[in-house]
Amino acid sequence: MDRIKKRQTIRKLILLASFSVFPITVIYLAPAPPIMSLRAGVINLSVVVIVSIFLSGFFFRRFFCGWICPGAGCQLVSGALNNKPVERRMTNWVQIIMVVVWVLVLISTFIIYGSASIELGHPGSGRFATSEIRYFLPYIPVVLFMFGFVLLFGRNGFCHRGCWINPIISASTYIGRRLRFPSLHVAVHRHEDCEECSECNQVCPMSIDVRNIIEKRGIFPNNCVQCGACVDFCPEGFLKFRLSSEQFS
Repeated sequence: MDRIKKRQTIRKLILLASFSVFPITVIYLAPAPPIMSLRAGVINLSVVVIVSIFLSGFFFRRFFCGWICPGAGCQLVSGALNNKPVERRMTNWVQIIMVVVWVLVLISTFIIYGSASIELGHPGSGRFATSEIRYFLPYIPVVLFMFGFVLLFGRNGFCHRGCWINPIISASTYIGRRLRFPSLHVAVHRHEDCEECSECNQVCPMSIDVRNIIEKRGIFPNNCVQCGACVDFCPEGFLKFRLSSEQFS
């Protein structure tokens, strides 16, 4: 039990720490700075961060979302507003289309303007030691935006309905699974003696029906963020982390 509490405590502390520095890092995760940088012919830190998040999905799936993302830390705080599981609905095509358009703009900007140099601290992405208040301004509406999604939709509502990073890392996760890349994921270890306590469903931040997956010995969907809550709190140990390829379905 101590080990279980320790891993989830560490995860939550990392998320809260990430959220605490969000006023600085928000500029590296926002949609506009990469375009500003590429228009100047420069690859800056915002471009590197977005590309790194995308590439991480191939081998770590949505580990970034469950362990590092400041948005997850924000929703950890705002969970007291509405902790009901998010109702599973059809794919959010509006969110996906917006991100696809953004990615196409990034690619076309890169092609048109080119990138002659790498300058991580280029003003298009702000600076670590920012002295100008304008670099911090996006933080306020973004946090209010996240709180609003949790209040309206439930547990981690922003991840499901509003996050612009979600389609990016979900795309690389999907491609990696399709190509059978070895990757970190939660898998069903044993299932025969499941007592249907539903503890796994209660602790899952992404409202996944984990109990149903255990019963059918199935595989976890793309929106699993590899947080390990279901692994740690399953009283019978039916789940575990694996670093391997997996049958795609």
